[in-house]
Order: sequence, then structure tokens, then C-alpha cells
Amino acid sequence: MNNNKRLLIACVSAALAIGSATTASAQDKITLRFADWMLESAFTTTYGAKAFMEKAQALSDSLISFQYFPAEQLGKGSEALTLLQSGVADIANVAPAYLSEHLPLSAVVELPGMVTDSCTAADKFYNLVQPGELLHEAEFKRKNVRPLFTANLGPYRILTNGKNLSTPLNISGLKLRTAGGAMAMTADRLGANPIRMQGSDVLPSLSRGTLDGVFWGLISIEDWSLETALDQMVPNLSIGSFNVTYSISDRTWEKLSPANREILVKAGQYANQNHCNHVNQAEKQAISDLEKKHGIAPLYLQEAELKKIHEGLIQVHKDWAEPLEKRGLPANAIVEQMLCSLKTSHRNRPPLTPGVIV
Repeated sequence: MNNNKRLLIACVSAALAIGSATTASAQDKITLRFADWMLESAFTTTYGAKAFMEKAQALSDSLISFQYFPAEQLGKGSEALTLLQSGVADIANVAPAYLSEHLPLSAVVELPGMVTDSCTAADKFYNLVQPGELLHEAEFKRKNVRPLFTANLGPYRILTNGKNLSTPLNISGLKLRTAGGAMAMTADRLGANPIRMQGSDVLPSLSRGTLDGVFWGLISIEDWSLETALDQMVPNLSIGSFNVTYSISDRTWEKLSPANREILVKAGQYANQNHCNHVNQAEKQAISDLEKKHGIAPLYLQEAELKKIHEGLIQVHKDWAEPLEKRGLPANAIVEQMLCSLKTSHRNRPPLTPGVIV
């Protein structure tokens, strides 16, 4: 082989090697578009979305990066699935409560007693939406998305203004703001009048007396300045919750390398835990702050009363599941799996408040 031919072969080989290295580098370094309807200052953004992105960047040595669009910059919460399915976003904040027509079974966390603390709820839901599990196959798979992690906002509680609640608990006839859906059914079952309204309308309605109270997460009371219009709370009765998932489109997922998929899964698991730990600790602090700083008196229900209320609210589970079952959706099985996970949880976390939390 003459020198010219050897030189040609060497040049071609070098070019191929450079091209291969460039392609590998380009494939390894990716930027994902992340759509979020929450404000950038929200605690779920800080301890959930941002924690996830930071972890993914760290695990990938910054080969994975994100274009983050908070505060509905790419679309509203009700448009999250469309953003993923159309390719406008790779990852999005998918809240089942805003997409009840598309993800009706995922509203199971809104049922009374289903959420005892944020971590137990987040773990339960995360397990149910993994590929091959019932909730993933029934809903998320059909929408061509997969949840990377869950952010549960903790138990919603009853808070009132000027009603002097006592035991046994009686909220019959009270006009209470709920998140709608299963929470409205819970209010009905307890004899209250559920009122659905935007969060921004709640404070003036409480101040005018057109609302008697709210179903609300304690850690969000100060964020909405509701502490100025409430004077009593029931901190150890869970009447539902609110859940979001940070989900990736199947289209984007299929393009990722196995290594990058693993990184996103690990980052999701980290964010899942980071967020729920914050919520659990924040509720403990919120109970103290609402009482000591704002004079909102806690009414702790005794174990026997909690058990009685919980038994009565089981009917809400049945009423919620019945119409979904008629549509051919496995609502009863989802309820059973969530409740089973709750009973067999081995986290053994201490209760957030005196008494039993249901």
C-alpha cells in the first residue's frame, strides 16, 4: 500500500472518528422544555420542579438541561396534556383535578381519608402510575405520557369563621369552599353546602360572610392571606387532597438514551421525596403558626369520633366510583389499591397532630 493510499485511509478514519464523537456528544447533551402552570415562587416549584431539574443536571454532569416555563407561559394547567401530546413541551405539570375529563381515576387522592400525609400519598400514587400498574395503564398510557414524579399537597382540612365548632363535629348547613369533584361530595355527606370558586375570590367571600369556611391545605392559608378571615380549624381530619404529576411525553421518552431515562427516573424519585418531606414539615409549622400568630383555634377530634366520621365518608368512595365503573373504568380497584397501600405503609411516621389522622 503506497503512502498516498495510507494517508487517504487515515484521513477518512479520523474524519469518521470525529464525526462519531460529535454525534455522540450531541446525542448525550439534551435540553428539555418544561411547562408549569404554577408560579416560580410556589413551594411545589421550589421543592418539586426545581429540585427535579437540579438533580437531573447533577446526575448527568449538566448533559441534561431544561428550558423552564413557569406561570402558564406555555399554557394553562388544563392544557398540560395538549402541550405534551403536540410536542410544545417535553415535560409538564399535569394536575388531574384540572383534567378530570381525561384523568378521572387520578382524582382518587381527592377522596376523604385517602391522604394521611404527603409522603404516603405521593408514594402510593407514584407506584400506581408506573408502567404496567393499573392507573398508568388505565389513564396515562392512553394519553401517551408517563409521570416522572408526584407532588402531593398534603391533607386538606376544615377551617371556619365565627361558627364555634365543637365535638361532635357539626358543619351542617355551612357554606364551605371546596375544590369541587370528590371534595364537594364530601361536603355534601357532612351536611355542608359546597361552594366552588376561584382562589382569588375566597378571601372577599369570607370577609363578607358569603362563605362560612373552606376546605384548604393548611400550608397554603398564609399564601392566600386567608388567616385574616378564619378563626377555627380541624387539623386532624383529612377531607381530601390535591395532587400534581410532572410527566414526560412518550414521544420524548422514546428518544432518550437508556442512561438519560435512568437519570430522569432517579431525579423524579428524589423530587418526589424532597417535596413531600417539605409538605409534612411545613404542615406541622403551619398548625403552630396559625394558632399562635393568627389566633386560629385548633379543634382536635378524638379517635372515636374520627373513626365514626371516616366510616360515614366511605360512602363518598362508593358514590365517586359508581359512575366511573358504569363507564368501564376500574374505579373500585383503584380505591382498593390506594386504601391497601395506606394500611400497609411501613413508613411509620408520627402523626402530625394529636389524635388519629384519617
